[in-house]
Amino acid sequence: MKLLFFDIDETLIPSGGAYPPGVEDALRKTKEKGHKLFINTGRVRSNVEDYIFTDVFSGIVCGCGTHIIYEGNELLYRTLPRELCHDIALLCRKCNMYALFEHKNHTCYDAELPGNNDNPLVEYFRRSGRKLITDLEDPDFVFDKFTVWYNNRSDVLAFREGTKEHFTLIDREGDFYEMEPRGFSKASGMQFLMDYFGCGVEDVIAFGDSNNDIEMLKKAGTGIAMGNATDELKSIASFVTDDINHDGIRNALIKLKLI
Repeated sequence: MKLLFFDIDETLIPSGGAYPPGVEDALRKTKEKGHKLFINTGRVRSNVEDYIFTDVFSGIVCGCGTHIIYEGNELLYRTLPRELCHDIALLCRKCNMYALFEHKNHTCYDAELPGNNDNPLVEYFRRSGRKLITDLEDPDFVFDKFTVWYNNRSDVLAFREGTKEHFTLIDREGDFYEMEPRGFSKASGMQFLMDYFGCGVEDVIAFGDSNNDIEMLKKAGTGIAMGNATDELKSIASFVTDDINHDGIRNALIKLKLI
């Protein structure tokens, strides 16, 4: 039995899109051979749509390893203390960093920070009926991990200094960072499930496309970068498959003799 882990955006599906033709069929054939397939994402569970998390997957690792579900059962969940959440939100306000704070059941953002209300993701969540909490003093303003954007008015150095004790920063390139609680990552989620199933690293396969997949691919016995992946991810992958729109996942599964 192999454990397979898949990033979502630009690995399983194009951002905001549907599964490319043939992907779900290839995944199902792999599952039918007795392997266990997991989504492994930086998204929290409330931000993973049901059309993505289908019954082809045995489970899901969410929120950069902070939340793990297997066959409908919650195996692990770790959120952050309310006081720390409040302090981090105030730091983002002070440093002019535009943040989305992600919890397994809701999304938080600071409505008093100019620019946050115009974030396209906020508008998408609002249209989708997601629960949004915008008041830092609300007792439910708590989160599991967060993402921040910056511009030429942001004090990035002060932000990085103020978060380094509790968070690991992943530079997603462009103008934003993904912030993982220290000790948690996509790789830590994989290790939890490796221990749970008693699997060695040789039985683990991971697929990704971006820099937040680096630790995941390093942890796997076989780490596969999509053809559309960042150069940094490609440089540490076991091999590079075709891109997301040219049967990248299916062709890799064939190469690995899993279908």
